[in-house]
Amino acid sequence: MQTLNHIGIIALNTFRESIRDKILYNIGFLAIALTLFSIVLGEWSVFDRSYVIKSTTLSVMSLSGLLISIFVGISLVQKEIQRRTVLTLLSKPISRVAFIVGKYFGLLAVVIVHLCLLTAIYYCILWVTNSGPTLSLLTAIYLIFCEMAVIIAVALLFSSFSSTILSALFTLGVYFAGHLSDQLLEQVRFASRMGELHSTSSAILEKAAVVIHAVFPGLYRYNVTNYVVHGVALPDMYLFWNSIYALGYIGVFLGVASWWFSRRDFL
Repeated sequence: MQTLNHIGIIALNTFRESIRDKILYNIGFLAIALTLFSIVLGEWSVFDRSYVIKSTTLSVMSLSGLLISIFVGISLVQKEIQRRTVLTLLSKPISRVAFIVGKYFGLLAVVIVHLCLLTAIYYCILWVTNSGPTLSLLTAIYLIFCEMAVIIAVALLFSSFSSTILSALFTLGVYFAGHLSDQLLEQVRFASRMGELHSTSSAILEKAAVVIHAVFPGLYRYNVTNYVVHGVALPDMYLFWNSIYALGYIGVFLGVASWWFSRRDFL
């Protein structure tokens, strides 16, 4: 119970600290501006205006969440280390695991507020432009939240043992690998079937693609924009299993981050 109290206190302080960060407001204003600009893109595009507005706004939500995770999330631990305030904090009866988990939930709360704000603006735009606001769009927004929950855990993992710049690069690498791993595996297998690769090279590349696909979180699972925009139903239990999938990776990343952070010597 005491550990939960510590996690709650750290999460609350992290949330308060993060919402005062100027970078957060810059990202938020940029996301809102791009969301509003989707109306103009819809008018200019040769495609259906409703499709452009919906797909553009969902993409803005995902990218802005990524930016918050990187520029705000990574700095959470690094600031504590650089300012040496982590020594004062950890000198108290607070475990390092509680510190990492509290930081995680504090930033997760920031992302939730950010997504809720963009969702409200999103539905207002759809209502004003008569673009068919539907509740099914909340499915895509929920999966974006799951994706960001994983990315925040990744950012905290790297920031627990690496510098700010390297942590940002590593997090970006995981993000792109998670989105492209499925396509990479398909392309390698297709090239192998078509005989475009030497047998030895094909086997090595396919094994590498399989490892990347298995190790990195499959973030492509959370991009369901085409489904919800076109009104196509997702497979049964899709939300449930992918929520469990996200929780599994979050648990692994936070577990490794807590273990590594517990081994660090700040003196």
